[in-house]
Amino acid sequence: MKQEWKDWILNYSENKTWERIDDQTHPLLQRKYSFCTLLRDEIPFDAELDEYIKKFIGDDDYLNTRYILIKYEKGDFIGEHCDKYKSNVVTYVCELKPSNCNSKLIIDGVPYDEASYDNTVSHRVDEIKDGTRISLTMFGSKKTSLL
Repeated sequence: MKQEWKDWILNYSENKTWERIDDQTHPLLQRKYSFCTLLRDEIPFDAELDEYIKKFIGDDDYLNTRYILIKYEKGDFIGEHCDKYKSNVVTYVCELKPSNCNSKLIIDGVPYDEASYDNTVSHRVDEIKDGTRISLTMFGSKKTSLL
């Protein structure tokens, strides 16, 4: 993703309301982080960003309706899980701001700054030890046929 897009999103998100999730003892998905939603019409370069994501994924058989920013601060994490949410079929994640401890998205033991994967792929972000990590996530929903 272009650095200028990352910078714009980070700057714009400073004025957004962030919601806090703290489910450290949930039996299925342990997680602790903050998030906010960016609607596609909030981003002046959305058409270019959407096209970039489609090329990165290598497929456009999904609907992109919004972006989710996830902020991990010291002590925050998301446990191992798959993105089998509602009609989600594909997920795109790009780190916009790295933490000082360089914690990354982990898929099959490999750290990523940017990745896409289907809803069956298990992944996590380990606990942040220092600094703040912010990532942009796009959950691509299943297209529904009108026929």
